[in-house]
Amino acid sequence: MEMQLLDHLGKFMSCTVTVFIMFQYFDTKYARRFYSRFLYTIIKFLCLSANYMLYLIDNPVVNMLFWLVMTLFVGGTLYYDNHLGRIKCFIINYVFVLSNAICEAVGVMLVNAANYFLHLNQDRYTFSFVRTVAGSAACVLLYYLVLKRIFIQKKAERIFVVQYLIYAVATVYVLVSIGEILVLGTQETDSIAFRFMILNAFFGIFLNLYLFYLLDAFAENKELKYRITLYEKQEKLNYEYYTKQADNYKTALSVLHDIRKHAKVLRELDQKEKLLEVQSYANAFENMLSPLLLKQYCRNVIFNIIINDKEDFCAKNNIDFEVEVRDIDIDFMEPIDITTIFGNLLDNAVEACKEMEKRHIVLEAKAFNGLIYVQLSNSFSGKIRWDSRGFPLSNKGEQHGIGLKNAEKILKKYNGSMEFSTVEDMFTVKILLSGCKDPC
Repeated sequence: MEMQLLDHLGKFMSCTVTVFIMFQYFDTKYARRFYSRFLYTIIKFLCLSANYMLYLIDNPVVNMLFWLVMTLFVGGTLYYDNHLGRIKCFIINYVFVLSNAICEAVGVMLVNAANYFLHLNQDRYTFSFVRTVAGSAACVLLYYLVLKRIFIQKKAERIFVVQYLIYAVATVYVLVSIGEILVLGTQETDSIAFRFMILNAFFGIFLNLYLFYLLDAFAENKELKYRITLYEKQEKLNYEYYTKQADNYKTALSVLHDIRKHAKVLRELDQKEKLLEVQSYANAFENMLSPLLLKQYCRNVIFNIIINDKEDFCAKNNIDFEVEVRDIDIDFMEPIDITTIFGNLLDNAVEACKEMEKRHIVLEAKAFNGLIYVQLSNSFSGKIRWDSRGFPLSNKGEQHGIGLKNAEKILKKYNGSMEFSTVEDMFTVKILLSGCKDPC
């Protein structure tokens, strides 16, 4: 009776893990049709209950048919995706269900192989529990390491090295627990100790599930924080731009108010043939008007604001800033993406120049054959570290490196590429954009 209860405990655990992974997949990949969290909680509970009742039949085909029907129902009525067609969503979801089942089968096959090669003689219910635990452990690990990266590409974030290490340690912990039950279950072991090992494996699965979920949420939160920083930077640029425009408006009113006086003075000086005074007065008048004009490098407002902002900063900090932008149209890019790419790269260039005696930045952008080519060069110290892909590594901590990685990710969104090079004391980044979003 006790061993049968153990088998039921394992089946309940497997159902819970499967329901959690399935609904996390839907919640991450798609948008909810309804706002009621209570509704989705009830659906999860009903799904778990039904899955558990069918699991007791101990027929993998029945279990798989249940999930195929549930996937059709959940994906069709509770979630939606405006970018994917209904049929395509169903196909992707079914492939995911099959892939998840394969992941569970991997864990079961490993336990079967271990039992075969070690010639273990396990109790039927204990062996069933161990296989269920191993299948759930494989589901959790492979979902976060493989399936999520394949099926939720647009939302899955990078896995950091520390995450890999924690994944490995947590998985090894569960595998050791499974191995202890397999080996010691065939020997005479104190019942209390054996129960402890079983509970250890049982709760180890849920600990893994919760830990992996937290690690992924932490990675996504880290990138979201940087994304918020970019939005704040863009808002600051917009605010400064409109503040400057308001000041320019006041100056323009003042100039317009006195325009007749200025014209009268110029006519009088001209009549008296005082050419030097005319030229001096005209220059002063031109200097008065120049702050009213935002230099137009292209038709995109955000790109102009970024360049003008960096140009003003360079002028105040003795940095020689050359700009040559010829006939480019980047209106196909979202404003935040323009800030991510050009704001980050120009910030990096300015930061590198601050430490140099010779401070020089050159920005060139042009269009040809439907492509947009951008080249940004800046003075640098000559000391730089590169990663295996030929990308520069930041010397100022991980947060600075995120900016470049985000720029690379945004470029892929627009079918673009980025490469780096150095010539003597100049560092250069070259960008190529296809001129459209997503595959053309």
